[in-house]
Amino acid sequence: MSFPSEKELWQRFELAEVAVYFATADKKSRYYGFGVADEIFSRDIHEIATWAAGKNYPVFGGVPFDDQLHMATMMNGYFLQPKVLYDIAEQHLWGYETNVVTNRSKRRRPEIERVVDETNWVQRVQHAIDAMQSDGTKQKVVLGRQRQVTLSEPLDMAKLIADLQMTQPHNYHFVLKRGNDIFISATPERLVKINDGHLATAGVAGTTRRGQDEIEDLQLAATLLNDPKNLQEHAIVVNRIVERLAGMAALTVPKGPTIMKNPQVQHLYTPITGQVNDGVTTLSIVDRLHPTPALGGQPEEWALTQIAQLEQNPRGLFAAPVGVLRPSGDGEMVVGIRSMFAHAGKVDLFAGAGILADSDATQEYEETALKMQPMMKLLERQHD
Repeated sequence: MSFPSEKELWQRFELAEVAVYFATADKKSRYYGFGVADEIFSRDIHEIATWAAGKNYPVFGGVPFDDQLHMATMMNGYFLQPKVLYDIAEQHLWGYETNVVTNRSKRRRPEIERVVDETNWVQRVQHAIDAMQSDGTKQKVVLGRQRQVTLSEPLDMAKLIADLQMTQPHNYHFVLKRGNDIFISATPERLVKINDGHLATAGVAGTTRRGQDEIEDLQLAATLLNDPKNLQEHAIVVNRIVERLAGMAALTVPKGPTIMKNPQVQHLYTPITGQVNDGVTTLSIVDRLHPTPALGGQPEEWALTQIAQLEQNPRGLFAAPVGVLRPSGDGEMVVGIRSMFAHAGKVDLFAGAGILADSDATQEYEETALKMQPMMKLLERQHD
C-alpha cells in the first residue's frame, strides 16, 4: 500500500471513530493516528507513565488541568495508542494498516447559530484583583472563561484540520477525537520536550495585540518588553520554572525575554534549555512543572482555589498538558490553550488571562477575546 496523502488523512479523520493529529510548531513532526490499539483513562501521571512505557510506539493524549470533573470523560485524562499511526514528516508507519475508504458523502456545511459569552466574568475577576491588592503575598492568578457556540451541524473535521494548518501554521496542533467528543488546540506554548536527555521548555507570559502594520507591531512589542506589569507576570513564570526544575536538570536561562508573535497576539517569551539528570522523563517534568504560573498562578494553592471558585466550568484539558509520549520516556507535551471542545454541534471555547494586583479586568476580558479568535476563525470557516 502506498503512503496516503495528507488530504486523504484529513478525510479519514472525518470518518474515524477515534483519531488523533499532533504537529509540532516547526511541523518537522506531524502524526496522524486512527483506531485504538490501547487506551487509558486516568489523571494519575505515574499510572500513565507506566502504561506508556509498555508500548512499542508513541502514544497521545493529555492529563487534566486539575481535579475538577468535566462532563466529558475524555477531558478528565485520556491517552491513546492508535491502532495505526502515520508519521507524515518521516513517512513512517506503525501498527497494522488495511485498505480504508476515505471518500466522504456530501454533507451540509456547519453554520454558527448562536454564541453565548459569560456575562459576569469581569466582576468575578475583580474579586481576585481585590484579594491581591489587600494581600501582597498573593501575586497572580490565571482566570479563564469559556464561550459556548452552537453549530447547525457537527464539525467538518477534514476542513477543520486543513484550515488549522493554513490559519495557524506556526503553532502546535493537537486534535483528539473520540466518538462525538473532540478537543482541538492551536497552542503557541510548549510545556516540555525531552529528546535524548536534552530538555526544552519556556516561560510564556505577558501579552499584547498585533499591530495594524509593521511599525505599530514593533511599537507594541517594544512597549510590552518594557511594561512593568507584564515583565512582573513573566518573571513569576520563569522563576517558578527554574525553581521547580532544580535537581532535575542543568539549565540555561537567558537574561531577559524576547517576543513571540502569533497571528492575533504577541507574548513575552524566554526559552529554557538544559540536560536532564538520569531517569528524568517527559512526564516527571510535567509532574514537577504543571501548572506553571502561566496557567495557574502564584502562590499555587491559592491560585488553584481561585480558579475552582471563580471559573464557571471545569477546565478538563483546557490549559492542561497534552501531546505525545514515547516508550523511552522522551516526548513533547504542550499546553492546551487557544483551544475548544466540541460535542456534536455544541462547542466550548477557552481563553485565559494572567491577573495581577494592578490588572484592569475589562482589558483582560478584551485580551481573552483576542485569544479566542483562532478557534472562532476555524468555526467561521466551516461554512466557506
